[in-house]
Amino acid sequence: MQHINDLLLTMKPLLEHYGYLALIVSIFLEGMGIPMPGQSLMIAASILSSQHLMNLSLIIAVSWLSCFIGNTCGYLIGYHFEGWLDKKGYISGPKMQRLQNTVQRYGPACLIISRFVEGMKQFMPLACGIAKMPRHEFLIGNAIATSIWVAVFSLLTHFAFDHLQQIEQLYRAHRLSVWLVTASLFILFIIALLKKKS
Repeated sequence: MQHINDLLLTMKPLLEHYGYLALIVSIFLEGMGIPMPGQSLMIAASILSSQHLMNLSLIIAVSWLSCFIGNTCGYLIGYHFEGWLDKKGYISGPKMQRLQNTVQRYGPACLIISRFVEGMKQFMPLACGIAKMPRHEFLIGNAIATSIWVAVFSLLTHFAFDHLQQIEQLYRAHRLSVWLVTASLFILFIIALLKKKS
């Protein structure tokens, strides 16, 4: 709960001052590889929507479009300007090489997984472009990854904050079961992705 209060304390002034524009700019630039607090802003906005200070439908629409378009721009930059980026030293180093290897091995599945890994999600669209992932594969992977990401950090955040007391009571009563179910679902999801790729 303290973490949520700290997040709101930091992000609320930005949202109050710039509104939905803060979400658009932050999430769009994040998709192009520039570290920004897009996810934190979306979570804060979703909490504010549960307090009727912002509109949840607008948050979801704005976040989805900004993420999808930003990621697509990141991909196109990587695809068409690989030589220039390499010359400037922006894509050199082991981290970018590992991302490209991941793209070549797992294809669009890496877009979905990377949306939930801080530091990786910002550079994955760029890496997909550099690795020359086919455009139709990228667009499908991008749409699925964006939809899941927005659903988890916007829709579920709004719902969870609306029913915080009941969820907290349920978690305290069934903590071990909750963790076992969550871990099992995550493992099954990873296995399904890997089997599909192989």
